[in-house]
Amino acid sequence: MPLQSTPFGLYVHWPYCTRLCPYCDFNIYRNRDGHHDDLLDAIVADIEGHGRRITAPGPLQSLSFGGGTPSLMRPEQIATVIEAADQVFGFVDDPEISLEANPDALSAPRCQSFAGAGINRLSIGVQSLDDQELKFLGRDHSAEEARTAITAAQNAGMRISADFIYDLPDQSEAIWDQRLEAALALKLEHYSFYALTIEPGTAFGVQVKKGRLNPAPEERSAALYDLTQARTQAAGLPAYEVSNHARTIADQSRHNLVYWLNGDWIGVGPGAHGRATVNNQRLALVAAKRPADYSATVQATGWGIAAQDTLSTEDVVMEAFSMGLRLRAGLDMAQLQARTGFVVPPDKLENLIEDGWLEKEQSILRVRPKGWALIDRLVLELLA
Repeated sequence: MPLQSTPFGLYVHWPYCTRLCPYCDFNIYRNRDGHHDDLLDAIVADIEGHGRRITAPGPLQSLSFGGGTPSLMRPEQIATVIEAADQVFGFVDDPEISLEANPDALSAPRCQSFAGAGINRLSIGVQSLDDQELKFLGRDHSAEEARTAITAAQNAGMRISADFIYDLPDQSEAIWDQRLEAALALKLEHYSFYALTIEPGTAFGVQVKKGRLNPAPEERSAALYDLTQARTQAAGLPAYEVSNHARTIADQSRHNLVYWLNGDWIGVGPGAHGRATVNNQRLALVAAKRPADYSATVQATGWGIAAQDTLSTEDVVMEAFSMGLRLRAGLDMAQLQARTGFVVPPDKLENLIEDGWLEKEQSILRVRPKGWALIDRLVLELLA
């Protein structure tokens, strides 16, 4: 369905995991007692608190459960959050309600229960269809379990997206080509392919610092990215965003498009980020990070926000370029100018177009294929 003029979504951060992956630097905590109904109560109260404070641009077009591992939530907990969101903000017709899930949490009965709770899209963290790579990545499932989970989710009638990680330290082009072929053989409608990044403070980051792990060389990373683009294009899965591929427009992630189109979204749950309008000002909102602090903040103030900043015009423009240029469809500069008054310096724009990094069609600015891996640098050149 078409996006409403101002995209609006809700993100729910469930921070618990059964295992902490060595590459992950998200706000996550080990799942110890498993239920966390106190956190559920805080999330519902936070949604209600946002409803009292922000100017909603319309009903929600999407609700996304992320984490962490939100597939650890009980289906009835998920249904409770969906109901709260509906009561406070309402939904457009046929909204996208998505859940990030690990394959080991997706038995056939559980998939049916998630669908019954209101989930209509699953983003499954497959990461690899090779058991040795899965072991290296610290995953708890096997390749066969991933395939079984995908089948169970499909039988439950949900839309499916699968995440994969490439550019592992010893992964050659030939090996990634094999892995990519296996992934595409699943014939899903949506894929996300992410190059492995080594973040400070993660287990992999510590290994690199101690010299026990060597990151992939930059030139090979570029080659693997190009291979991914060629393979997915040939399979009828063109990239609509730097790392995301869909068969049709209807298969694209509506929730992620809220971010990429610089829409408003509410973030609830420990450490969640949001962008919302309050008194005609666009605010960056950040929830209290630790679960206990988040629950205490909601109880004390009526919502979970621990920090809020009013975004300047420069901030809004930087975010619009950084996110919008990730889309193959490009960034509508006329729309951004109407919203902010900002005009790109013509000399900088023309230089990058002449050098083959960007292309412009009427008011739409796009990154050309050779610049897709360098978007952050291009944005800085445009706006510095």
